[in-house]
Amino acid sequence: MAATIPTKGNANAAALFLKPLAFLILAGLTAPLFAQTNTFIAGSGNWSPPSAWSLGHDPNRNENCAIPAGSSPIGDSGQECLTFSMGSGATLLITPGYLFPYGSMVNQGAITVGPGDGLAFEQNSGTVTISGGGTITLANGNIATGAGLAETLVNVDHVISGQGHILLYQFTNQATINANSPGNTLSVQTSTAGFTNTGTLEATNRGTLLLVAGSPVTLNNAGATIQALSGSTVQFEGYILSGGTITTSGSGVFQNINSSYYNNITNNGTFQTIGGNYAIFEGTIINNGTFSAPNGGYQINGNVTLKGTGTVSGANAALFHSSFVGGGTLTLEQPLSGGGSIGDSSFNLSNQSTITANNPSANLILAANPVVNTGTLQASNGATLEIQNTVNNAGSGTITAQNGSTVLLDFSGTVNGGTLTTTGSGSFQTTSGTLDGSTNTVTNAGLFDVASGDTLSLKGTINNTGTFALTNGCLAMSSPTTLTGNGTVQMNGNSCLYGHAVTNNLTNQSTIEGSGSIGDSNPMGFTNAGTVIANQSTPLTIVSAGTGFSNTGSLIINAGSEVDVNGQVKNLSKGTLTGGTFSVAGKMVLENAAYTTITTNSSNITLTGAAAQILNGLGGPSALAAIATNNSKGILSLQSGQVLSTTANFSNKGTLTIGVGSGFGTAGTYTQTGGTTTVDGVISSPNGFSLKTGKLYGSGTISGAVSAAAVVTTGDSMSAPGVLSVSSYSQTSTGSLTIPILSNAVGTGYGQLASTGAVSLAGKLVLKRKSTYVPPIGATFTIVTGSSVSGQFASPVLTINSKEHFQISYNSNSVKLTVATGP
Repeated sequence: MAATIPTKGNANAAALFLKPLAFLILAGLTAPLFAQTNTFIAGSGNWSPPSAWSLGHDPNRNENCAIPAGSSPIGDSGQECLTFSMGSGATLLITPGYLFPYGSMVNQGAITVGPGDGLAFEQNSGTVTISGGGTITLANGNIATGAGLAETLVNVDHVISGQGHILLYQFTNQATINANSPGNTLSVQTSTAGFTNTGTLEATNRGTLLLVAGSPVTLNNAGATIQALSGSTVQFEGYILSGGTITTSGSGVFQNINSSYYNNITNNGTFQTIGGNYAIFEGTIINNGTFSAPNGGYQINGNVTLKGTGTVSGANAALFHSSFVGGGTLTLEQPLSGGGSIGDSSFNLSNQSTITANNPSANLILAANPVVNTGTLQASNGATLEIQNTVNNAGSGTITAQNGSTVLLDFSGTVNGGTLTTTGSGSFQTTSGTLDGSTNTVTNAGLFDVASGDTLSLKGTINNTGTFALTNGCLAMSSPTTLTGNGTVQMNGNSCLYGHAVTNNLTNQSTIEGSGSIGDSNPMGFTNAGTVIANQSTPLTIVSAGTGFSNTGSLIINAGSEVDVNGQVKNLSKGTLTGGTFSVAGKMVLENAAYTTITTNSSNITLTGAAAQILNGLGGPSALAAIATNNSKGILSLQSGQVLSTTANFSNKGTLTIGVGSGFGTAGTYTQTGGTTTVDGVISSPNGFSLKTGKLYGSGTISGAVSAAAVVTTGDSMSAPGVLSVSSYSQTSTGSLTIPILSNAVGTGYGQLASTGAVSLAGKLVLKRKSTYVPPIGATFTIVTGSSVSGQFASPVLTINSKEHFQISYNSNSVKLTVATGP
């Protein structure tokens, strides 16, 4: 607040010290053209006796006053002078008096102003100077302009120090003002005419310098310095500080104690905003020190750039906003940290550095709209960074929640583009925020926890390389959305993914796992081009009320888990299931679909375990009960005890695998016209197994007559021989029987075709011997057995090397190979 000059008990002195402008005008005061000089001739002592002066009377406003060199008067009363001069080595102690110069002062000595006393410059207008290289020490005294006067006082070369008040109309300091009285304050105040400093304003020796203006007025500090040395304080109140440098050393501090303005300044020290007040920034602020707001904050007026090597911190107030002074953009080129709020509806923020929420007891709230972030926004030290408006996080922008800390998308908090990361137990959370990848992809590379009752809206492309943990929370598609990346969306029984309109489709190219619901009564289409995993005891429900559910990726249902598809399955049309992978160890229920009976498979189906089922409706029959065709793109695999039977004849053009302990049964004939069949379990085909084209592998059993016009391999591959058992076997001239040979042990070392019925041979015999295995002379290999064997292979190649070969012998119930000498 504005300082008031103390007045003496003497009524006449007080009247002179606070003389109104009107009095001076009425008196018609003007300086005489040739003023006399009244010289203090007493050498020392009080100046009040008339005999102490050369003209035999006290000086008056029309006379110049002179204190000779080496003199030491005591100003015990009020004295008026036109100009005042004091010689080298002279001292003047003004107490309990006062000095009223009506012109300039030339002081080559030392002036001390006692408590309540002062210098009052009384010129009505114009400029007066203090020069001569001397000093003025205020011992709780005053330097002032007479009340109502409009003069400018210029301190040319003096050190003015101590404690007290400097209260002037307009002041130019070209030298030094030093508040150096320990524990006391020297205040400097000017009227609306302002203050220019081209020298140094400082606090030293544990003193306090108070720069105070009753209303905003400019303190022009261009090229100059305001400083607080160790243990001392500069307090700033009401001024507009324009230009120059603020410095502190040691424990010295610069304090903003009222809402003051700072225009194009450089801060090289410790700057504090206290008392719940605001420092208002304008232009370019270069901060190489510290801006802290332990109990206050900062505002911007217009567009402001904050840069330098320093830092900015806050506690719990409005750290940065513009509500009181108008809108603008803050461009931040240096770190900012703490708690409180940044921005409001008329405040834009461009962050090119690092903003850190690190106060665990107070959130750091980003309320600017928008925030353009090309740097880093982060939470650390167990604190929370709260985003309440839009963050345009395109390009290199990163938002990070460090260990134990939180980034919260609150209210309408939205992140456009950029990358979200977490470390340790850090997490992102939301109440109703949005990740907007419509223009620039948003990458979630950390943990985003959506808690019970909370919803995170998604739009555009969201690249998830981290985790969305839906702890009974939901993801809402507010426009068409694509989830990409190698991360995971983790769901549970009460979590959900849903859309708001038929156009708000979700395309998953990432991984979604757990239980809950994907889609609801809102008509959101769902395309899985990534991976969906049901891995909990409660069902994962896919409600395809809109454009339907399409699986072009992988749908995995673990043992004990269930997927209910309620609505259209776009992969399933007129009995044909196309595209995608369905790995079922639990239960898949197809509900309310136009065609839920799968008669033709052009997709990839794996049923693992005896309990694995794809059902036609809740509690319904198997949707594969009438499967008749496995197309050329179809893959059907039965594993770990799964047994599937069809009521139809079956045709295979694709890939069918029957694992150990598993089985596949047809109502009649199994016909293969392409692709491969691998049987390590059992195929039951009462009307026969017809291999027209394609390949048959395996070490299992075919319960049925095998007619082979294509390639049969005993075992799963050239490196995995086995015994393929059949009811009977007939190989035509286009057929080929391949026998892998790794050693002399049947089943594990070499392959064998074992028939419980008759065997009829023709076509090729292909022996696939491991190159490093050279069987001994006389070793035998029984490659075919049957109740009877007829026919022979056409010209089999029996050479082993230049020293030995296989001899083939056809017996009544077997075919054998014997190793003999010779090529």
